[in-house]
Amino acid sequence: NSDSLIFLAPATGILTKEFNPEIGHLGVDYGLKIGSPVYASAGGLVIFADYTVDYGYTIIIQHDYGYITMYKHCSSLLKKPQDFVKQGELIALSRNSGKKSTGPHLHFEIWHMGKPVNPEKLIIK
Repeated sequence: NSDSLIFLAPATGILTKEFNPEIGHLGVDYGLKIGSPVYASAGGLVIFADYTVDYGYTIIIQHDYGYITMYKHCSSLLKKPQDFVKQGELIALSRNSGKKSTGPHLHFEIWHMGKPVNPEKLIIK
């Protein structure tokens, strides 16, 4: 069952923007200094790790039970596709990369079965 999947906060920063699908904000933003560590929220398989025009350096991790997590606007990616990562493992450093970034932060999304989920409801405090 999906209750056995536990998510940790991917960074230690202040939540600067909440989940708001009505305005197209499908995750949460953590305000971070450039170069802050970004961690895997849960263990899984890296399925994407590359630069995108809109979101800068982005990592996507596939987890069990139909979950994926996305980490956007990073500076350097420390993992590549097909890498397995453990929960809490360092996967990237934060920055302000991509056209849709408004300052140094980490944009973090959790999707379940193809739908975005509010990370604040799943992250263990």
